[in-house]
Amino acid sequence: MKSIIAPVIFAILLALVGGGFYLAGQTEKRLADVHNELATLQYRSAGSDSEQVENDLGAARRVPQVGQAAATDLRDARAVAAYWSGGYSAIVPQKDANGTVTEADPAILFMAANSAFRTSQSDDRASTLRKLDAVVKNYADVLRSSPGHVDAAYNYEYAIRVRDVLAKARPTPAGKTAKATMKAVDEAMGDLPAGSTLHGRAGGPPPATDMAQFKIVIPKRGEERKDNPEAGKGGVKVRKG
Repeated sequence: MKSIIAPVIFAILLALVGGGFYLAGQTEKRLADVHNELATLQYRSAGSDSEQVENDLGAARRVPQVGQAAATDLRDARAVAAYWSGGYSAIVPQKDANGTVTEADPAILFMAANSAFRTSQSDDRASTLRKLDAVVKNYADVLRSSPGHVDAAYNYEYAIRVRDVLAKARPTPAGKTAKATMKAVDEAMGDLPAGSTLHGRAGGPPPATDMAQFKIVIPKRGEERKDNPEAGKGGVKVRKG
């Protein structure tokens, strides 16, 4: 009887370990799909899929070194997707009953600070200055929780400089604002998402450029090179003098 119990227990342990590895593998695969959507600017899909994967974690949450890390990664991905799709209000750090920020995830704090900076951009100079004071404090909170956060350090200094320049600048004259100009540029970009993306702002030809003067040269395909391997021949050169 004892000789049977030991193999059965060993088989059960192997099954549990195998099940844990299977759950971890499936979770990592779905996480990779979410990050692929972020990289290809599919922010709406990335946001909804990250929420769905987090809801489906189930037993995977209890897998050591995988479950909690996956939940944090999915929350961070959802915050990134919300930020780049303009859903700044959706990025809310955790707070206690008194309203004090208790968020410990530097990625969430950083995205919340970035969102605060974006929402500080308004046509009201006094309101913008007040909001920038809060933005500077938010970046300082990120640096306190994660001293080695290079992007937060850069944005902290940048926000201070923007605030100082705006405080010393003259009031903007009435007319077309820079914000309206950037909106017009974004709307003219075509099939790309409006505004900044994870890869920066979309590029384009300089204004008033005649694109007809540029010619597109398409290389030969493999089968075309086999049919006609020789390069094209120019005309006979005429010697001068």
